[in-house]
Amino acid sequence: MEIIRLKTKMLSQKVIANVSDEMARVYDLPEGHQSVGFFSVDNDDAGYLAVDDATKKADIKVIRAETFYAGRLGSWSRYGGSVFVMISGPKVADVKSGLAYAKDFIDNRTELCCFDGDQGTAFYAQCVPRAGKFFRDFCGIEEGTAYAYLVGGPIETNYALDKALKAGETRIARYWYPPSHANSSGAVLAGTESACRAAAQAFVEGLRTAIEHPMEI
Repeated sequence: MEIIRLKTKMLSQKVIANVSDEMARVYDLPEGHQSVGFFSVDNDDAGYLAVDDATKKADIKVIRAETFYAGRLGSWSRYGGSVFVMISGPKVADVKSGLAYAKDFIDNRTELCCFDGDQGTAFYAQCVPRAGKFFRDFCGIEEGTAYAYLVGGPIETNYALDKALKAGETRIARYWYPPSHANSSGAVLAGTESACRAAAQAFVEGLRTAIEHPMEI
């Protein structure tokens, strides 16, 4: 089966330059953070990776990043996408930079794929050489450590995840038990860059086997 890369897209983004005191209170914004930004993406995995990448380049903090129930197909808004992400920063320029870095990642560097063009086999498998501040907090990965982000359908993912863990010395930093909000499953594996690349490759091959032979045990 041929691996086909799928495009991901930021669907909406907004900035509040000077957020109200009540918004700052309910979201528990860091002291000194006056500006906030929001964005949505048609794929939640791309949103998580994009905002982690942005935290490496802009002076921002991720306040909220949450997948919608049932993902994009369950969204109530044409602009809702699969995930809601909120960031804050001390200046509006910081927030705008964070959004720009996130959009660049979403437009150009995501690894959402499927087999033979069948979106019913969609998966996400990407090795990131250096974690940012968001994944430090979200997954407990030391900033600068490599990680592999691996997501797919529940049964095939768990089958393939075992093969990924056996391919190199990695640990599960975060695991999504099936069914997740988006009815998928997945994990973030942390380790050396070479181990994470081997894990991602083994994961994809495990998915291929599970998808090609769904009833074989």
